[in-house]
Amino acid sequence: MDAQGGTGWRRLVPGARLEEPAAPAPEAESVVREPNVAVIARGVEMSGRLVVPNSLVVEGEFSGELEIASSVVITESGAVTAPIRARSVEIRGAVMGDIVATREVVIHSTGRLHGDVETPSLVIARGATFNGRTRMYRPEHALQSPAPQPETRA
Repeated sequence: MDAQGGTGWRRLVPGARLEEPAAPAPEAESVVREPNVAVIARGVEMSGRLVVPNSLVVEGEFSGELEIASSVVITESGAVTAPIRARSVEIRGAVMGDIVATREVVIHSTGRLHGDVETPSLVIARGATFNGRTRMYRPEHALQSPAPQPETRA
């Protein structure tokens, strides 16, 4: 074990048994993980375009573009600098970028969002930081064509 409590690098050998992972950090226990969840672990820095067919938990840092079929959870240690498209987004850490969520966006008291939000449901807890604009609509509007643009008069 290293000084920070991690196990460091491990060599994976095909067919060898893996050791049981160390107990998760207390913060990670508060995040409910569903099966087939992608994780950007604490200490990991990642950039690019990430498309995930299920859910994503961000404990590390990501920059680029996120397109997630289900939910995105940014933990207290997580930081995202990217536009996010997902079904739902839960922010406990920091996000810089616009969010389009078809179900909901929740910014917890430790969460910080700098970007615009488009969603049918937005929850901002006391103590959270939100700098941006929001466009809220009824869920059935998401299934229809975009709203017509206002006419300009000459």
